[in-house]
Order: sequence, then C-alpha cells, then structure tokens
Amino acid sequence: MPPKKKAQPLLPLGGCDIALSGTFSAGSHGVIQVQLTSLGAELAGSINDDTTHLVVIQRDYDKPSVKVKAALEKNLHIVSYEWVKECIATNSRVPEKSYLFTSLLVDVPSQSNGLLKREPSADISDDENVKPQTKKLKSSNGPKTAGKADVKVKTDTKAKTKGKADVKAKTEAKPKKTEVKSETDTKSERIVDGQVAKSLDVKIPLDEGCDLSYDVYVHDDGMIYDASLNQANATANNNKFYRVQVQRNRFGADFKTWTRWGRVGERGQSAYLGNGTLGDAIRHFEKKFKDKSGLGWADRRKDPKPGKYAFIERSYVSDSDDDDDDDDDDDDDAKAKGVKDEPKDEVAMPESTLHPATQQLMELIFNQQYFDATMSDLNYDANKLPLGKLSKTTITRGFQTLKDLGALLDDPTLAASYDMNYNDATEHFSNLYYTVIPHAFGRNRPPIIRSTELLKKEIELLESLGDMKDAALIMKAKDRDAEQINLLDRQFQGLGMEEMTPLGPKSSEFGELKNYLLSTRGATHNLDCKVEQIFRIERKGEQERFENDRFENGNFAVKSGDRRLLWHGSRCTNFAGILSQGLRIAPPEAPVSGYMFGKGIYLADMSSKSANYCCPYISNGHALLLLCEAELGEPMQVLTNASYSASEDAASKGVLSTWGQGMTGPKVWKDANCVHPSLDGVLMPDTTTAPGPTDVKDAYLMYNEYICYDVSQVRLRYLLQIKV
Repeated sequence: MPPKKKAQPLLPLGGCDIALSGTFSAGSHGVIQVQLTSLGAELAGSINDDTTHLVVIQRDYDKPSVKVKAALEKNLHIVSYEWVKECIATNSRVPEKSYLFTSLLVDVPSQSNGLLKREPSADISDDENVKPQTKKLKSSNGPKTAGKADVKVKTDTKAKTKGKADVKAKTEAKPKKTEVKSETDTKSERIVDGQVAKSLDVKIPLDEGCDLSYDVYVHDDGMIYDASLNQANATANNNKFYRVQVQRNRFGADFKTWTRWGRVGERGQSAYLGNGTLGDAIRHFEKKFKDKSGLGWADRRKDPKPGKYAFIERSYVSDSDDDDDDDDDDDDDAKAKGVKDEPKDEVAMPESTLHPATQQLMELIFNQQYFDATMSDLNYDANKLPLGKLSKTTITRGFQTLKDLGALLDDPTLAASYDMNYNDATEHFSNLYYTVIPHAFGRNRPPIIRSTELLKKEIELLESLGDMKDAALIMKAKDRDAEQINLLDRQFQGLGMEEMTPLGPKSSEFGELKNYLLSTRGATHNLDCKVEQIFRIERKGEQERFENDRFENGNFAVKSGDRRLLWHGSRCTNFAGILSQGLRIAPPEAPVSGYMFGKGIYLADMSSKSANYCCPYISNGHALLLLCEAELGEPMQVLTNASYSASEDAASKGVLSTWGQGMTGPKVWKDANCVHPSLDGVLMPDTTTAPGPTDVKDAYLMYNEYICYDVSQVRLRYLLQIKV
C-alpha cells in the first residue's frame, strides 16, 4: 500500500494574484516579485479576471494610472506597499482594510486618512488540492481543467548608483507612461502557471533534438502540451526521464507527438509519433502520459503512483535560461528555413556606475559558472530542470519528502504506518525524492537516504536551489523597452540594497573587522585566508523591521536585550538570494532533524566556523562571510548538546534564542562602537585577547553557535569577501 502523503502547509499569500503599478522605493518590480512569490502569491503583468490585488504608489493612484482604473472597475484590493511589508514581516496575509486607497472614481465616503474603509473580500483558497474550474473545450481530446497563471513582472527601475567610495542603491525612477497592455498587445507577454498559458502567443521551449520547424502546441484554452516525467529506483539502479510534447509545424497544419527517454544526465533516445492530425497527436500524448505515470493527463497534479514516473511541474515564465526573448524565435524560424544569420548591430554597453569593488562582487555572486559547479557538486541535474524552469511547488514537494525521510530516521517504527519495514520505507521516500528533484548520478546507483549526513546534503541542495532561483530571477528581470543599462548595475539594482559601501583598507573600520576575522579562526579549521574587500551593507527595510521588534515569540526591545555582532557563511552562489531576501528560516516542509538546534538562523562568534559553510572550492577560492547584528535576548536558552525541539522549547520558555555552548570561544567581549557608531551597544569579541577554552561542562560542540528563531532578530551589517 502506498504511503499516505501529508497535506502540504499553505503559503500566506497563496491564491493572491497581484499586480504592481509605479516605481517603488522598496526596490524594482523584480525584487518585489521575489518577495511576493516567496509568500505564495502570483504576479500579474496586467489587470485581468484573476487579479485580486493592485499594489500602487500614491502618484499612480492620484493620476489614476491605467492599472488603477482597471482595478477600480473590478473592485480589487488597491493597497500600498506597506501591506506587502507587513505581510513579509508577519509571514501572514495581513487584512487589507488598513492599507486600501480611497477610490477617486466611484462614489464613496471620504476618509481623513486617505484610505477607503471597506470589508475585505473573503480569502481566496490557496490549497493546491482545490479543484480548478472546468472549461468546455472545442476538442473532445483537449484538456479538462484550467487554472490560474503566473505572470512575469518586468523590472522597470532605472535607478543608478553614484560615487566611487560609497555605493548606495537608489530606486527612484520615472514611472512608465503605460503599464497595462491592451488585449491586442500581448505578443511579447508570456504568462504561464503550471500547464495553463494566459497568452496564446506564449513560446514554450522545444525539447532538445527536436525539429526546429516545430513549436510546442498550446491549446486554445491555454493548455500546454508539454510534460516532463521522472523515475528513480535505487535497488534497480534506475534514474530515468521521459519527455513528451505535442508539436505543431510552423509552416503547415502538421501535428506530431515528440517523445524522448533515457537515463537522467544523458540525451537518451527519441521518436516522433502520429499521423499528422491534432487529435491523433493529443491521443498519443495522453496515452504516453498515462502509460508512464499511471495517471490521466487531467489528474497530473495528484500524488505520484509507486513504481511509476512522476510528473515534474515546470515554470514556463520567460525568465528561464532557455528563452531569453522573442528574437530567439525569429532566429529559430530562420534556421528552420535555412536562412543564414544576418549580422546584428551591436549596441555599446554603458559603463558601470558602480565602485570597482562592487562590480567585482556582482561578477562573483552572479557567476553562471559557479552556479553550474554548485549544482554539479550537489548532484542536481540542471539539464533536466534548469533553475529558470524550477517551480516553487517542486522545491516544496522536495522538502516535504525529506521531512518524511527525516521523521523515519528519527523514529524507524513510523515505517509501519506506511505498511513497510524501515529499509523499504526509506528506499521508497528516497526514490520519490530523486523522482521529484532530478539528480545526475551518471551510471552510479542513487544512494538511499538513511543517514543524517545525506539528509543534510539534500537540505542544502534545496536551500541553495531556492537562493539560486532568486538569483536567476534577478538576472532575467529586465524591461526590454527600458533604456539600456549596464549588466552589473542592473544586477545590483535587483538586489534592492539600501547601502553597499566598500571600506577603505586603511580605515579603522576595515582594520577592526579584519582583526575579528583573523583572530577568531579555530585551530581545528586550518583556515588560511586574506581579506579582499569589506562592504558596509544595509538591506531595505531591515533596520526598521529590526527596531520594530515584531517577533512572534516575544518583544526583544527590553532592558535585558543582548545584541552581538556574529558571523554567518554560505556559498557565493546563495548570496543573491540572501542579499535580496535576507537570511531566512527553513520552511515548515523541511525536516527538523536536519538542524541541530531546530529551524532558525545559525550564527557563530568564530569566523572559521562560518567559513566552513562557504565551499570556496566551488568558486575558485573566493568566499563571502556576513557579519550580522543579532538580538539574542537575555536570557538565552543554553544547551550543550543537540536538540531538534530547541525552537519550540525556547518559545515555551519565552526566550528568543539558543546558545549552543562549545569548548572554545572568545574570552572577552567589547562594544562594537569601535567599528562604527551605529553599532553602539552591540558586543563583539575583543581581539586583543585570543579565544580559548570555555570550560563549559559536558560541551559537545567544538565552538559556540547562536540560533535566532525569528528573521526579525537579525540585521545584516557587513559583507566580507575573502580568498581562501
């Protein structure tokens, strides 16, 4: 009997379809898109029947802009960005009532605060299992269901940074004259969710090896006939894929079903099926899908069947690595017709306005070669599912499967609840995980996840994929109609930073931080490094969030607070996600057994402890370390050994953080105002006294760890670029 899968937790803004209007001081549309999609919302490029909210600036509302007019006609929630900030801060859907703009175009009572008082509409369900609306099709062989669509939001910020010593992100820019496309102006708009396209002109990438004179067929109702299937079986040493597409010839009414199959990481074999008619091509498509998955095409989102292939949901938004712009389509047409490439006029790229050190940092954290190396190091098959095609649903399913595996590792008797023994249950969930998250093991047998070490490695993969997907979104978030901007400048703007100031190497600020790095290297870590650059940084809204002390588990702004300047390390490839989104806590779907002291933000007072997580061998010896101001609270929960329930235990005690005490640590602490006046009251190790034995009885850890259980407790202050 197959295991009974638990329902996945719902995201706070699931079911919300949100449009943006105006240029926001909080960052570009691309940055806000990342923020909203991380909470489960979908982004709309224009106001349509599925749109539920419009986030707007006062100026656009006062005009009113085309989007505002459309939103008023549809009686949508028209809210300020403050509503978005509050949703992010509380990780919940905050009632819109207090953030609504007063309508200028309809007869409503005026309000002294400029906000319209109205009853918020009922929350839209964000349960993935809710049955989508049915739609009658022209063809009896067509799709049965239709759903909502993800909408790509284009970056329209034209901000530039100034100065050679101080580099600050400024996002004030001229708003576009028109942000809502007319019904006839949808040629370049690719807005797709799951398998349903809103625009019939959407361009779905052909599978590799296909005839370039064909396109993937999209039905009149938006159904995309493209399916990626995967199956892993450790015992049988299977790790295979099956790809099927309905394709239509661009130059005639000829329809074929394309199939390709083989081992993950290899090209495999392929074939075209069908007699050339649309009905026959769809019949072949649906038959192949059911033969391989055991599910009908209309049931593709149901749980995978044991022993069958699993359907891998892909993201079709145009920010992927495979379909940069519509010009590519013209190139394919030319190749299909045998037309030689015409030389294109080259447009000179403007010089960057960033400080040279900041330019080098952008080149480091947006390095595609390092992304590829990271995915290879973690055995992820980017050819099967590129970052740009990876959906949040797929990552969430991966986490949930690891959570089930983690529960089995903690309590092997749980296998009986699945009518299996322990070995069969761990193999089943390992197979399911590798099926959902494609891995490339070559001809090697996929390893069964039966140890905490393997589990942690897969958790690291999913966390890295999330950060790298954010980076991919920033790299692709651009407005093709906007004036040309230097690539590095655009990437920097996509981070939405309030400040990124390179420090002078001879400044006392640089010297204090360099000493902190070099003086807190643990003897067991053998870290040999040099400081290349130090940046003073500030994320937009983070200071305000930190000082507003909105913590679910208590108010930290009390006399017994304990603020410290502590280290956090991660791969270079994760930093676009970290800088744009902040340090985040593992989602509910993640297994708690992968975290020694529960799910939280892990910090250290020894630099080499954090440097161990940087994996510089992937990035040519380069590593990035954060120094964070953390409010730990007083007292902290003190532990000397691992406790997966530390987060819940801390909350029950009314404390904010856990201090995992180690055998070695700083002997003396001092006020960090010696680094910068804004750090007054924050403690850091006094580097004039070397770290030494802590004499903590029964300490299990070699070095101290500090774990914060609310993202609002942590504020990023410095970024150190080092060479190991």
